[in-house]
Amino acid sequence: MLYLAIKLDSEQLETLKTQVSEANKKSHFVIISAISKKEHSGVRLVTDWNNYLNMKRTNGEKFDFEIIRDIVPITDNLVYWAVAQQNLHDAQVSGQQNDQVVDDLELYTNRVMQENKVRA
Repeated sequence: MLYLAIKLDSEQLETLKTQVSEANKKSHFVIISAISKKEHSGVRLVTDWNNYLNMKRTNGEKFDFEIIRDIVPITDNLVYWAVAQQNLHDAQVSGQQNDQVVDDLELYTNRVMQENKVRA
């Protein structure tokens, strides 16, 4: 059985879904690919439009960026992805990163990809 560190009750989920929906109005969520120009290997990510533009601006010489899915719908899995993303950020800032935080982000990234019919 897969252990998940993120546990949300239905009220928390609805509150967070509202917050993610508000964030989506400012910078909508997208699924992108980033392919290394040097190594020709890549990764697919869930991010928001502003972060995508920032990545292109700061790393465009090293990576080819492409939007795979524009305007990702707000689902429970996207909310869990956002929580996992924030948990990873908080862990990195505090120096308390652990494997579970990374595993949660990977799991929910993959779930968002599956919902949007994108291979991870």
